[in-house]
Amino acid sequence: MSDSIEDYLMKLEYELINGNWSLVKISEEWIRSFDTEAGVYAVKEEGKICYVEETRSIRERMKDLLDTRNHLLRRAIRNKILLNQKGYEYRTKDERFSTRVEEELNRIFEDNFEIAVIVVKIGRKELEERLVGRFNPIYNSKNNKILETPQKAYSISEVRKKYENAYRPWNEEDEIQLINLSNEGKKAKEIGDILGRNEGAILSRLRKIQEREE
Repeated sequence: MSDSIEDYLMKLEYELINGNWSLVKISEEWIRSFDTEAGVYAVKEEGKICYVEETRSIRERMKDLLDTRNHLLRRAIRNKILLNQKGYEYRTKDERFSTRVEEELNRIFEDNFEIAVIVVKIGRKELEERLVGRFNPIYNSKNNKILETPQKAYSISEVRKKYENAYRPWNEEDEIQLINLSNEGKKAKEIGDILGRNEGAILSRLRKIQEREE
């Protein structure tokens, strides 16, 4: 790879990773906030990059993210939260789940995920491959088969062995405690240990509270 191409991809990577990360919002307004041009996007789950993909239309791909049949990442999260639930039966990508399950997926995405995007006219695939190689995102298919086949190691019950409140809904009492601990000067990791949540989840929730108040 020539130095000029390397410099070009490095610049794109920096702009994407250090750009504006958007909290997921399940709404048409949120979808319309994205550019219709081609580009690359990265997804963070509780503060860690978990998925990267290039796309011909950023806005259309964000719309796909809200439909379980149209996005591998959403299906992976669906499998993750349902894997150990009683009566769960694995379904193909074309099969619908109940409204309750889809609403729970929406909540989990809004509570735990952030997205950054960048318009890229040339070199989208090269940038995607570069980012996958660097960050090894767990939901990219070449690195992990849970996109289509559930694995126990990534079920919510397994995650909760370390973080007991992972993916649980936040209530008013939780948020008040979070704000008080933050105001006391405690770091996100320390707050996470107290609340039984991942450090990234704490930072994401603080951002959500701040945006809501603004």
